Amino acid sequence: MTAPILLTGFSPFGTSDGEPAPDSDHSWAADPTALLMDRLTGEPGVVTATLPPLYDVCGDAFAELLAEHQPLAALGFAYLESSDYIRLERLAWNRDESPLPDAAGTVREHADIVPDGPTAYGSTLPVPRVMREMSMAGLPVTFGDFSGGFLGNHLFYRARHIIERADLDIPYGFFHMPPLPERAKELRRFGGLALERQELAVRTLVGMLRTALNGIA
Repeated sequence: MTAPILLTGFSPFGTSDGEPAPDSDHSWAADPTALLMDRLTGEPGVVTATLPPLYDVCGDAFAELLAEHQPLAALGFAYLESSDYIRLERLAWNRDESPLPDAAGTVREHADIVPDGPTAYGSTLPVPRVMREMSMAGLPVTFGDFSGGFLGNHLFYRARHIIERADLDIPYGFFHMPPLPERAKELRRFGGLALERQELAVRTLVGMLRTALNGIA
C-alpha cells in the first residue's frame, strides 16, 4: 500500500464540541483549517488530522501521526487573520514569542521551542514550483520568511525538528490560511477567501506532491 500524504490543521478555539465559542475574542476561534481537514477526510492517499491548539501537545501529536502513518510527505496549515493570501512559510524560527494564549491559556513571549536547537528550519517544498502551481490555479498566494511566534511557527519548527532528528526523507511544508469572508466582514477589512477556494489550494498542493512523488512507496 502506498504511503499517504499527511495533512494537519488545528482544532478551533472554542467549546468542547469543536464549535467556536460565540463570545470568544481569540482570533483563532475563526480558524478554518479544521473545516479544510473535514473536506479532505476520505480522500484516497491522504490522511487528515486536527491538532490541539496547545504548545505542549501539537508537536507530540504530529510525531505520533508521523509514526502511525509513515507518510511520503506532510503539509501543515494554520490560521492567519491579517492577510487575504495563502502564505507559504519558508522559515520556522526557534522562538515562541506571542502575547496570544493557547487554548490552555499558556502565553510564551520569550522562549526557545527546542533548547539548543537550530536557529531556524526551512520548508522542504520546492517554493518556486508551489508558487507557480497555486498561481496557475488562480489562487492568491504569497510567501513569508517569518511564521510568527505563535502555534503555527511552533508546529512548523517542531515538525521539521522531528523529521530531521529521525533522519526521514519527508518533504514538509507549512501554510498560513486567510480568514473566511464572513470573518473578514466582521473585521471590516480585507475580503477573506472562501472555503471552496481554500480547499482548491489544498487539493492543488496534494496533486503537485502526488505528481512529484509518483512511484515512491
